[in-house]
Amino acid sequence: MKIKYPILLLIMLLSMLHCEAKREPAWMKELPKPGNETYIYVRESGEGATVNVAMAQAMVRVFQHTANRLGQPFDARKVSDALISGTDYQVISKQYNVPVNRVGVYTIQLDNGKYWVYVLCQVAAMGNVEPVWESVGRTAATENLIAVAKSAVLPGLGQIGKEHAVEGILTMVGEAALVGGGIACYKSAQTQLGIMRAEGTSAVDFSAATDKYYSLQNASYFIWGMAGALYIFNIVRAITVHPKTPYELSFEPSIVSSPYVVAPTVGLTLRF
Repeated sequence: MKIKYPILLLIMLLSMLHCEAKREPAWMKELPKPGNETYIYVRESGEGATVNVAMAQAMVRVFQHTANRLGQPFDARKVSDALISGTDYQVISKQYNVPVNRVGVYTIQLDNGKYWVYVLCQVAAMGNVEPVWESVGRTAATENLIAVAKSAVLPGLGQIGKEHAVEGILTMVGEAALVGGGIACYKSAQTQLGIMRAEGTSAVDFSAATDKYYSLQNASYFIWGMAGALYIFNIVRAITVHPKTPYELSFEPSIVSSPYVVAPTVGLTLRF
């Protein structure tokens, strides 16, 4: 019984982190706006048997798109081989005079075992002008650090700061309920312990109080463990949740078919 609760908590935490890892970034739905006129954002994708091959294909498309727009000569096959062999994309950028700055990567493993990689890049808006890249990574890191500090002090506050008020409030309420429930179970267990230690307690009452004591004590540990798991998940969400990205509930019509039935249906998608 003592081993069961920690294993269950570990499974719950791993499941929550697994779901979080599959959440796609905000730039998959809408490209960011450039901070100045020297660069623009582009998003490209690539598919391959490995992440490296898929990444190389996506980056080649970024380079090709930018080189064509700037009127620069470009050898896509040569660049693809170089990227797959491990050459850094910044070296290629300087070699071909095609300014590119990669700021985001999103990887999906397909059902067939292959990988699909999306890249978000800042590229030169015009030729013969050295772009002034926006330090989106540094800005995001600062926002995440502030969000983590808030959520560490008060669970859910970091999410509220990133304009996910519903999630933040639910996290606060859930954490308070779990901590309060753990305290209530612990105090009830101490009451039963007092009965066990009291003079004149009959054998029947002592046995009943003992059973209740251990049940309430285990329940308090389990509830506090859940509170700890929620607290850790709250920190993870404070880091990974994107600011100003509201919940999106969409309905997608589709058709379900079988050898005997063809019926329309509606798919429900919740993005967060």
